Amino acid sequence: MLVIRYPLSLNVLRRLKASDLVKYTGRIIVLSRRAFERIITYEKAEGLVPEYINGELICFGSLQNDSVQLLEIKDHEDFLEKSFLFGVVSVLSKSAKASNFYFKRYARVMFVPTCDVTVKSFRILAHADLKNEAVVEVEVEDLLMRVAIDSKGCTKTVGVDQ
Repeated sequence: MLVIRYPLSLNVLRRLKASDLVKYTGRIIVLSRRAFERIITYEKAEGLVPEYINGELICFGSLQNDSVQLLEIKDHEDFLEKSFLFGVVSVLSKSAKASNFYFKRYARVMFVPTCDVTVKSFRILAHADLKNEAVVEVEVEDLLMRVAIDSKGCTKTVGVDQ
């Protein structure tokens, strides 16, 4: 098991292999679909690229009762390319069933949690008017995650069961 702390380094993430188990302590940016659609609208209209997701581990979902409710990858797969263009270094998703195209193209990693994503603390970063769908930064401690798709687009290491 590898231990990774915030901030995430692309060089470290690119060395991870599919099925690696990682213990992560740090922050995760939680984005709802509505918040990300608004981010894209602002970027198209005004050229504003959100700095708060650049270099971050993100997940699509919402914060409910001190736990992150993750979306299925199919519910946000259309946002992956834009996320990586905005500088996102990694994605946390509920399931591993995703196309590896964008991960390979942008040399990014997708993680799947092996347990519930319990929040130590949080703060709203943007779009507070969306209430529970606002952009939220959460702090997690010792979150166990498995690499579902590595930076080469591999989804499984030979000889290792997921």
